[in-house]
Amino acid sequence: KKSDFILAINTDPEAPIGEVADVLVVADVKQFVPALTERLQG
Repeated sequence: KKSDFILAINTDPEAPIGEVADVLVVADVKQFVPALTERLQG
């Protein structure tokens, strides 16, 4: 509730967290985070 920015990663596009998140990434966290890390490093 007090966060300035909420990034949610969930495989379910209808997940309740999507209603409060600033960004909802529909993906498997085990695939998304390594891909994001690689992209940011590179």
